[in-house]
Amino acid sequence: MIARIAIAVSFVFVVIVVSPVEAEEAQTRAYYLPAGSVDAKSLIPAPPKVGSPALDQQISIVLWLQRTRTPEDVQFVERTLNVERFAPILGADLFALDAAKLKRLIDRAIDEVRQDYDTLKAVYDLPRPFKVSAEVKPVGDARPVASYPSGHAIRAMVYARLLSEIFPEREKALIDFAHRIGYGRVVAGLHYPVDVTSGQILGNAYADAIVAGRGFKESVEELRSEAKAAN
Repeated sequence: MIARIAIAVSFVFVVIVVSPVEAEEAQTRAYYLPAGSVDAKSLIPAPPKVGSPALDQQISIVLWLQRTRTPEDVQFVERTLNVERFAPILGADLFALDAAKLKRLIDRAIDEVRQDYDTLKAVYDLPRPFKVSAEVKPVGDARPVASYPSGHAIRAMVYARLLSEIFPEREKALIDFAHRIGYGRVVAGLHYPVDVTSGQILGNAYADAIVAGRGFKESVEELRSEAKAAN
């Protein structure tokens, strides 16, 4: 049943087409995350420096997880992080709302979050574990971009928190799944543990700012009103 739901949801999401005008507007105008609403740099400490004992300890954890990871772990971390990833947790509840509009809402919020944290990642510019140690053999999306904080951990938490506002009865499962996605990045050799823990702090901060905002509240209310009218 869950597999069929996931396939159906994926089909609904794939056929969504956003016009160039809509895409440009989403990139240039913050609607869900107002500029300056999260002081990201003040919320997390600076990462350990390359060559420091603290970073060496982080790499040791990455290497231990590398030795103990299973084929199932690898399969999990290789999956793309998007709204569809959470579909099996939401199950049939997802069809209570317009899935296409829900995806557009969440994706736009995520894009605004990404634009904010990318600036912070560039400030710290910490190399990925596999760039620091040749012993680290990454799996999944091993791009040699800045490591700290983990964008995956941030986005996973934002996805889970925003979906929890819409599907509150699924909150625990969604948050647990977001944590698993974040820590999976360490298992994959793509991030240090500190990347993930700091990313989760920021993810919660971004989510707090978004759910408190007028834009998100109005969008969710519109979704619910349309669903009610359809029923």
